[in-house]
Amino acid sequence: MVRSYFLLGIALLLLASCGSDEPIPARIQSLASASDVPTAPTASELELIFLGTGGIYLQSGDQALLADPFYSNPPILDWVLMRETPVRTDVIDRYLPPLEPVKAILVAHAHHDHAMDVPYIAGKTDPQVPVLGSTTLRNTLFTAIEPERLIALNAKAAGPDNAGEWVPVNEYIRILPILSGHAPHLFGKVFNSDVVEQPLSSMPKTVIGWESGQALSYVIDFLQDGQPRFRVYYQSSAADAADGLPPSWLLQDGKKVDLALLGVANHRRLQQYPSVLLQHLQPRQVVLLHWDVFWDEYSQQLTRPLPGLDLPGLVQKIEQALPPGVPVYLPGRGARLRLQESL
Repeated sequence: MVRSYFLLGIALLLLASCGSDEPIPARIQSLASASDVPTAPTASELELIFLGTGGIYLQSGDQALLADPFYSNPPILDWVLMRETPVRTDVIDRYLPPLEPVKAILVAHAHHDHAMDVPYIAGKTDPQVPVLGSTTLRNTLFTAIEPERLIALNAKAAGPDNAGEWVPVNEYIRILPILSGHAPHLFGKVFNSDVVEQPLSSMPKTVIGWESGQALSYVIDFLQDGQPRFRVYYQSSAADAADGLPPSWLLQDGKKVDLALLGVANHRRLQQYPSVLLQHLQPRQVVLLHWDVFWDEYSQQLTRPLPGLDLPGLVQKIEQALPPGVPVYLPGRGARLRLQESL
């Protein structure tokens, strides 16, 4: 495993040194970071802020969620040399959106670029805010966050052998966890994919110490009088076609998916992603996540694409699944997208 991880780091170093800029196809709309901060969304609006990598901030009225918030961005050389990776509290404090409305923190899996900043951020929220994810996430962060705040969702997740169930955050937000997966990194393998079955004595100190465990996708409903006002599908990592698909009962209430948030790193290794997922979801709008370099110095002035991202190839797969009128966005770090309630 260490040898494979070393080779992955070297490959990323070589790719990064060759540059990674590529033109954005016309089918995809860029969203730039805004310098001005607009007023908070009303309850009839939903606002997305892209934090970078798979990180998002969703807010409707005075209700908000954080998912996979990540700012520390350890450089690749630290991966390769297995150096300790400090949490960049200075960067987090500068760029983190307001935490007062946050009612929960979601984590898709426990790799470093999804989970390592969560304990510091959770410590800045109200102590009643739960951190929701897998059993591996709970065991990995057991000494870094109060255990009663760490909620493992594996048993409640929809999957081939389980219909799944809604998990209420409060009377205004509910989430449906779905068993998902992770695109292979190299040689057809997902590195650091073990399950952590017992609580760790301390948080991992190096990138290689963060095991992903079971990956989860989420359906997030913002509610009014118990009925979904906004429905968001969130999958922060590309996955095999069968992974992350919502259960058949989900859309029986007649509520469409307003916004699909899809990670696209390594989509080239998955022939049917995200086309099969999008065929099922048929969302009103799509935002692409995990498309940006996550080993640079974090900034919202510049967001660089991952080496070999292949946006034209991604567009071909999107066009297999969605009609031309469905907007597809590529956000820069700090970019905002605001939706109005659909009637």
